[in-house]
Amino acid sequence: MISSFVFGGNVSSTSVVNNGRFLVPITNDQQKNPYDWWLWEAAKYGVSSGKVESYGVKDGYVHIKLADVGSDTWHIQFNQWVNLTPKQSYYIYFRAKADKPRKINVKILQTHDPWTNYFSQTIELTQEWKTYEFYYTHPDRADETVTFGFELGRQEVTTVYFSDVVIKPIDKSEIPPEYRTEEEPVETVEYEFDEEEPDNLVNDGDFSYKIVNDQGSMPSEWWIWQAGQYGISSAKVSEYGVKDGYGYIVVGDTGTETWHIQFNQWIKLRKGGKYIISLKAKADVPRSINLKLVQTGAPYGTYFEKKLDLTKEWQTFTFEYTHPENGDPVVTLSLELGKGEPTTFYFDDVSVSPVK
Repeated sequence: MISSFVFGGNVSSTSVVNNGRFLVPITNDQQKNPYDWWLWEAAKYGVSSGKVESYGVKDGYVHIKLADVGSDTWHIQFNQWVNLTPKQSYYIYFRAKADKPRKINVKILQTHDPWTNYFSQTIELTQEWKTYEFYYTHPDRADETVTFGFELGRQEVTTVYFSDVVIKPIDKSEIPPEYRTEEEPVETVEYEFDEEEPDNLVNDGDFSYKIVNDQGSMPSEWWIWQAGQYGISSAKVSEYGVKDGYGYIVVGDTGTETWHIQFNQWIKLRKGGKYIISLKAKADVPRSINLKLVQTGAPYGTYFEKKLDLTKEWQTFTFEYTHPENGDPVVTLSLELGKGEPTTFYFDDVSVSPVK
């Protein structure tokens, strides 16, 4: 979604930021509406004590009262997803202040692991409104959907204010000379792995921990997608959890398509990498489900797909897979549970292991 703004008395131009003038309340629903403003608080995930006391919109600005800033700058974030075009230049503009002078970070970064920073600036807020402006060219091989936002953690506990937030596409010729580099090289961003891949790319594949179920903030942990939450069909999950070292999902309504109920997590795969995919599964009512590796975003292309015929007894399913050389580095490992009989599903020892 785009909005219009007027800067310096000039004619209106397009901004990729939604509700940048804060004329309506912020949604604060990262999972269902990431393209509107939302708050991320480390305390909700046991990362630190970072949390917000209150927030709201008034007279064309947003105010965020911090209760605890946590131990790092990213432990409180005020964000939204925006769509940026590779190689396109942008003008970034906003006004901000705080009740106590302090530093914050302004960032553009990936929406997923490894959370690559495409743009990062630290600014000093004062008790008076100040205007901040930057120029930025989106890298050639960067993600088109990115997180734009402000990191408010670690510094003084105070109330922070923002107004007139703009990211406007511009021609490179509009960048003032003092902001240009001599050659303006096109930046590239490569996905980097650790020196050696872990033995299992799946987090909590043995279900020794709870099912986190927070796609927006922690997509690299287990989460559940239900078509019923989005009005696509009546598909919904009645209950889920971890018991005796396995995960279980009670599906009350399976909807009309296999993908209407999904049990997912994002994983990192090396281009051209060879893997062994394995899991144990059963169901209270014998039926088939789909195991897939798919793109994390549109057009949701499928890299791998197998039908698993579940019985009432535990079975182990094992497959070999080679990730394409042009494949996305982060994909969704998905178990599609829709369309068939409503039942309870059980999973254990889920692994995607590199062949070394």
